[in-house]
Amino acid sequence: MSTEDLVTAIRAGDLPAVARLVEAMPDARRRAELPRLKQLRRELRDSATSRAGAATALLIAGAVCHSAPAEAADWLARGEIDGAAGWDRPPLIDLLHAQPEDWQREVGLRLARRRAGRADGWGSMALFGVAEHLLRRTGTPPPAEPTLTVDWMRDRSFPRFWSALTVLSPDTDLYTRLRADSFTPVLAPLVFDGPTALWFDRPRGARADTERWPTVLTMLTADGTIDRASFLARGFARLARGGAVGEQRTYLDLVTRLEPVTGELAVNRRALLAMLDGDSVVAGFALESLVVLDGAGLLGEGEVGEVAGVVVARPEKKLVRVLLGWLERVAAGGRVGVALRAVAGCLGHPDRLVQGRALKVIKRYVDLVEGGVVGELRSAALLLDPSHAAVAAELLGVVVGVSAVEVVADRLPEPPRPVPVPAPFGTPAELAEELAAAAGSTSFERLLDGLTRHAWQDRDALAAALAPLPQSWEPLHVLALVATGTTPPEALAPLFQYRYEYGGAFGSVLAARLHEVAWRLAADPVPFLLATPSWCNGALEAGELVARLARYEELGVRPGPVDFAQALLRTAGDARAAADAGRLTSVAGRQLAAWLREGGLPGRESVVVPKGTEKYRYCEQPAPDADRLGLLAVAAGEPLPEPLRLLLGPQPDLLEHYWGKGSLPDERAAAVLPHHREETAVRLLPRCGDDRLPLLLAENGGPCGPAVHQLLALSGSAEDGRGRAAAVDALLVLAAREAEAPTGFDPALLGREAGALVRDGAVKPNRLARTLADLAAAGAPRLAWTVLAALLPVLLDAPVPRGAAELLTAAVDLARETGARGGIPAVTRLATGGGRSKAVTEARTLAALLGPDGG
Repeated sequence: MSTEDLVTAIRAGDLPAVARLVEAMPDARRRAELPRLKQLRRELRDSATSRAGAATALLIAGAVCHSAPAEAADWLARGEIDGAAGWDRPPLIDLLHAQPEDWQREVGLRLARRRAGRADGWGSMALFGVAEHLLRRTGTPPPAEPTLTVDWMRDRSFPRFWSALTVLSPDTDLYTRLRADSFTPVLAPLVFDGPTALWFDRPRGARADTERWPTVLTMLTADGTIDRASFLARGFARLARGGAVGEQRTYLDLVTRLEPVTGELAVNRRALLAMLDGDSVVAGFALESLVVLDGAGLLGEGEVGEVAGVVVARPEKKLVRVLLGWLERVAAGGRVGVALRAVAGCLGHPDRLVQGRALKVIKRYVDLVEGGVVGELRSAALLLDPSHAAVAAELLGVVVGVSAVEVVADRLPEPPRPVPVPAPFGTPAELAEELAAAAGSTSFERLLDGLTRHAWQDRDALAAALAPLPQSWEPLHVLALVATGTTPPEALAPLFQYRYEYGGAFGSVLAARLHEVAWRLAADPVPFLLATPSWCNGALEAGELVARLARYEELGVRPGPVDFAQALLRTAGDARAAADAGRLTSVAGRQLAAWLREGGLPGRESVVVPKGTEKYRYCEQPAPDADRLGLLAVAAGEPLPEPLRLLLGPQPDLLEHYWGKGSLPDERAAAVLPHHREETAVRLLPRCGDDRLPLLLAENGGPCGPAVHQLLALSGSAEDGRGRAAAVDALLVLAAREAEAPTGFDPALLGREAGALVRDGAVKPNRLARTLADLAAAGAPRLAWTVLAALLPVLLDAPVPRGAAELLTAAVDLARETGARGGIPAVTRLATGGGRSKAVTEARTLAALLGPDGG
């Protein structure tokens, strides 16, 4: 018998032959087979296909060829069993049974530890079955490994359909199976210690409570299978450690199902105190539990202060209100000093309503304390909002407030100056280095031009420089292969999918440019591209375009229709450059001269379309007239390239407008129409949350219409803080530019659009409030107030939307900071209409600050 006999049997998945051959080998011969079996494992792993059972046969045969249990367990743990193979049936299982009992026990233990928490494929999970079988066969309990509990829970959640070894009846419910399972007393108490939360909802679709893990674990605790005290302690410790919100709430659900009594809460009081720093729901449970302990007289004075110090610093006002209600009961119970010391921390809370409630507690009990407690209250009162000045003076004799506001102009930045695009790449090596890390509009345009230039100058040198680059389906990498002649231009055909994958009309233009450049590189090369920008925002200097086209005429090169059209869109009118272009003799030269004389692409005004049946109000532009499109004709009688018609033609349908995919980098899209920020904004409103988009439009040219203002409002409500920061930067830039030269940026229009979008549900008022606060902190409080002053009348048009209180709070702060005066009727109506909500309270404070309407 040769080694190849065993290899051949394994490859064929012939399990009886494998078992027969291995069984006949002495130990020395088995060890001699290992090098070839290791080589075979690599071959099978790298093979796309293999016979069913080959992997399993190799795994079991290799394991028993290792006389040392540690090496056998390592061999098994590094492999994966074919789920259709019969490791658990004769003849393979007989190979395992023939090993010494100590070998089986040690392999089972080591494999169980190595298996802990591994991948979740069914074939990989079968290794848990191998470990369990060896442990059960030798009467060995499983190791108390928390992550092994994950495999155990996964295994017990489903019938063991991959194994012929029936240990637990699959026809019983989960509770009955676990009651009969000798692994349960060891592993069930560890569910809080490993990453088990994913399996708490398994098996999905279970109809009976006795099939659900949380219920079953509760039942096992009640019947004594799991030690209750230890289990609860592990649960509280797990919640105190913190973690992902979903996991924490899963574990909290199990703890609350156990209904811990006061004595059990007392034993775990330190964990409860630590839980106050966790997820809001976990912290709420901890606070309620600590309140129960205090009611039972089991919480010390220092712990009351510790609870208050943590909770008052949390952002959830609901928790702070619960805290104040508890502290009021503490004071009513006779521990006035303890309660008021804790209440003092609430006087510096950012929410004015919380401050007001804290003052009510102080008012009720301040006469019962003296000395140090009063001093602490007076010091804390200095942090009160000025709206509580009268109460603070009456109760504590403290003067709270601000001096007269010195009204100063906003500190706006210098308007940004255009940043030139770096010079073309001097060598193919420079081009290759940049291509390896291409990012952004500027890099993209330079690379597109660089491939064109160096393919014209020396295609062989370009190919040598680009040879080390890894293969990629990134468009510029494919284009590089076309430029070097190693790939036909047909490879760029899939890039027309950009129309769908990269965002509608702008993606269509990008796809058409790439397609045209590919065909020029392959069949009709040009010395450089016409549309490469002069400035990083995508703008192209008119004189530079004239010089490029003149060079084309000298060389007898025909412009690419899409390249030339894109060049025109990036160029504004210029009378001097138009005169120079008038001396050109080509059709394209005459077209360029007319373009520059006419002032470039005519603009279009946007109109606001009410919400209607759509998600929120939006902007659209009327269909362009024939002259606007005809001005872009790139040759006599030649129609405008279709992608340009899509970009500049009628408004796209609403599905694309709102739900078009947004993978095209914003800097590339914004660089297509650098002199028309309003038209760009109309097209890019679906992606208004992208980080850099607001600032990119602010740095572009052209008037600001309602679409720009809508986009700014939506960006100010972005979920990501970076998107809101970009909105702040854009507002500062636009305000600075407006002060230098009119652009149409109107803070009042921004406020009205933002208010309407809040009412539509498209803008989150709390996020917008933070953005405006950040704008004020950045040096423009008057700008922020102007936005809010125009927003509030729209926002407060009955019924008052949810979340209005956050914007009213921001308005109070800004009105106080800017010294704003003159009442807003909508605010006055809300302030005088009755009610005790936070919105009404803040409206009253704001109305008092602003004074009479129109004053």
